[in-house]
This record gives sequence, structure tokens and C-alpha cells, in this order.
Amino acid sequence: MDRYHSVHGHDRASFDTSHIHRLPTVAASQALKEVQNDSTLPISTGLQHLDFLLLSPVSDESTVLRRHGGMKRGQVAEIWGPPGTGKTALAIQMAAHAMCNNDQVVWIDCFNTVDKQRIMRVIDGTKASKRLAIKLDKFIHYSCLTLPHLMALMSRPPTMSVCAGAALVVISGLSALVNSTLPKPQGGQGAPKPGPGLHGSSKRLQGLQFLMNGLQKVAATTNSAVVVLSQCATRMQSYQGATLVAAVNGTVWEQAVSTRLVVFRDWAWRGKGVFVAAVQKVDGKANATDQAVCTFGVQASGTINIECDATTTHPTGPADLVRPKRKLGQTELEVPDSDDEDYGWADEDEEALPPPPPQWQGSEDILLGHGSDASDEGDGEDTDSQGSGNAVKADDQGMSRDGSAASSEAGDTG
Repeated sequence: MDRYHSVHGHDRASFDTSHIHRLPTVAASQALKEVQNDSTLPISTGLQHLDFLLLSPVSDESTVLRRHGGMKRGQVAEIWGPPGTGKTALAIQMAAHAMCNNDQVVWIDCFNTVDKQRIMRVIDGTKASKRLAIKLDKFIHYSCLTLPHLMALMSRPPTMSVCAGAALVVISGLSALVNSTLPKPQGGQGAPKPGPGLHGSSKRLQGLQFLMNGLQKVAATTNSAVVVLSQCATRMQSYQGATLVAAVNGTVWEQAVSTRLVVFRDWAWRGKGVFVAAVQKVDGKANATDQAVCTFGVQASGTINIECDATTTHPTGPADLVRPKRKLGQTELEVPDSDDEDYGWADEDEEALPPPPPQWQGSEDILLGHGSDASDEGDGEDTDSQGSGNAVKADDQGMSRDGSAASSEAGDTG
């Protein structure tokens, strides 16, 4: 090796070392002691029902973990939802509980800056803080406004890094940073042709792989819970309308995220600000039931539990995209050229017509007058008979004229 270094020199490029990629070997007795240690207990969300929902469905967990539910350490979790639905409130509540347990918290802002005074108010409102003098010394704040800065912070954490002794790592606004730096490719005929190298979806996929691998290594090596706060996006689907999905999704993202929560607001028609948190994924397994839902409220002192009876609310199913057909009578629509459109206008027009002119003898145009509505059928029959008689007389007179004209012509020729 000395001969190698004498020829090639020492490594000055600061490449990754092997101890970063390899997890330490832990004996079974040491793992059992760590389970009973407070440093491996999940981090409470401040909501007892939500902590219970975050427990793994596997039945071989210890009773200690069963009594202390919450966000598990050593995993990457995601909380996503629309703006103003309580994502930051849940993260601040978890940070307050971790600091009350004398643990360190690292908060990384990628879009907006968190209010430290708000964190202090939540800490003061926590029950455990009444027995301890909690300060912000254990709260470490970072601002990573570029994706390379965040990758450098998460990919190679040194031994003396701030993440080394942290129990909770919160990354706020990661989806906005990823979508702005690595936007989704827009397909179409007018799209420009890509040049050499990585581009479009390949570049985005490689960036997500690098980032998520770094987050998983930080969670595993530091035994901390990495919580990512993401926004949502609208996805248009055929025959299903628009749906809300996480702003960043994909196979790489799904495999790296072990626990996922979605938060939203409901019961707006009651005039109450009720926040709802639904557990979509726990320990890498999707939640197949719709009962893993927790309702809570947000106050200045933190989150509080709210009991809501979902049976008395409006139906939560999706709205019908195609409305059922209604009858024409209900819609007050008219069918063109239908008999129901008459409204009696034809009768009024007939009454307003002037009386027919007298019939001249010898006229080939026979005008028959219409009697009033009060006349009976007998009068109508007499009128028809008289009209037909006049027509016969007119024809006879016409034939007599033709006969006289023919006789006169014959006399002239003779």
C-alpha cells in the first residue's frame, strides 16, 4: 500500500467511506435493551388516537411500543395535503414532544421559514414541559433553498453532524424544491428534442434516487424519524374527474417512504375547523381499511383531540360525475315541433281572421268560411252541401259556355 501511495499519491478527493454505506452489527441482547430504552421509543404526535393508528399491525411488537405509539424512528415518513390543513402543526407538535423528552430536533426549511415563537408556545402547552425548563438549544434550524444544498446535507452526514444526535428530522416544503429544480417532463409534439446526457424523466429519477437514499441512510444511521412535509397536486383521470395526489410520487418515492399520512379539512358546512388525518401507509404496507382516520383541532398551544361522529355527517363518497336524466316536466324544457307547444294560440289566430269574402259564381277558387265555435255539426253539414251545390252549378255553366263557343266556331268554318 505504501508503494501504491508513493506512485499514485493519497486520496484527496474526499470520496464516500465504507462505514457510511454499511450499518453497524448489533447483538440480539443489545437490541432487546435498546427496545426498552427511551431513545428508541416512537415520537408522539400529541394525538392519542393517531399514535395508536401509527402502530404496526404486526403482532410481535413489545408491550412497551404498544403503550407508546407514534412516529417510529429509523424510517422516512411523509405528511402531505393541501395548504392550511395542519401539516406544520403536526410536525411542530412532534418536535415539542421530542424536545420535552430531552431529544434533539433538526428542522430543515425548503420553502417557508418556521416561526420559532410558535414552537415555544406549543412547548409551553405540552404537559411534560411543565416539569422541565425547555429551551430552543435542542432545536437546530436550517434553510436549504436549493436542491444541491439539501443533497449535500443529507447524502454524506459526517460523524459530528447535527443529524447524528437528533431524534426527529423535519424537512418542510421538499416537494416544492424538487418540482422547481427537477420538473416533470411535458410531452407533446411541440416539445424540443433533448440533447446529449441526462434529461427529462431520467434526470428526475436519478435525482429522486439520490435524495431518498440519503434520507434513508440518515434515518437508519442516526436512529431518527425523518418526516417530510409535502404539498399536493391535481391529477386528471378519465371517467373519474380530478383527484388530489401527492406532489411528488413514483416508484422510487413509494419504496423509500415507510409511513404516509394525508391531512385535509372536512365538515365545512357545520362552521367548524375540523382537521382530519388519515393513515395511508404504515411500515411499508398500505392501509386497506378506511377506518384509520383521526380528527383534531389546531390551537395556539398545539393540536387537540376532537371527537366527531362520522355517521351523522353528509356522505363521504365521491360525487356523481354524470347527473341522472330528469323528465322534461321537471326541467321545464320543450320539445321542438310538439303538440304541447300550442298553448291555444292557433284558436286565437283563427278568431282574429277577417270574415271570408262572398263567393262569385263561375269562380274556380272556392272559399269556404268557418263558422264560430258555438255552431253545431248540423250547420257545418248544411254549409258543406251548399258549397258543393254551388260548385256543381259553376261547372255546368262552364261546360255550357264551352259548348256555345264550340258551336260558333263551327258556324264560322262552315
